[in-house]
Amino acid sequence: MKKILLLFIIVFTINFSFGQRGPRGKVKALKIAYITEQLDLSSKEAQQFWPIYNEHEDTMETLKRTERKSLRAIKDSDGFENLSEKEAEDFLNNYIKAEEKKHLIRKKLITDLRQVIPHKKILKLVKAEMDFNKRLLKQLRNRRQGN
Repeated sequence: MKKILLLFIIVFTINFSFGQRGPRGKVKALKIAYITEQLDLSSKEAQQFWPIYNEHEDTMETLKRTERKSLRAIKDSDGFENLSEKEAEDFLNNYIKAEEKKHLIRKKLITDLRQVIPHKKILKLVKAEMDFNKRLLKQLRNRRQGN
């Protein structure tokens, strides 16, 4: 039964994500499939886990998008070299606030997940995310070296 559920989730996720634009949707689908496989969630756990995790991912993506916009704005205005000290200070203060916000968002995820899945599976999630990111970076490096 678990294998059928896992297969269903993977197929649904991949189909949904390929409907999204570009490689980010594909990466997201692969990440979901990898996490699903690593955590081995029961159907009840999965029903409670995925809404919490997806909300976390959406919040983090919004925060990261804001950070990228901020960095792009600096780059477009001739880079860091042309910033005044006051602008640099403001940028650093915003950076610190963003990092604190990321920490709080991550803490909220773990707190919320404690209510729906065992602590060991939360630790498996942390490891699965790290492993997935390592694999992704390794694939990117291999592609760049191959081209």
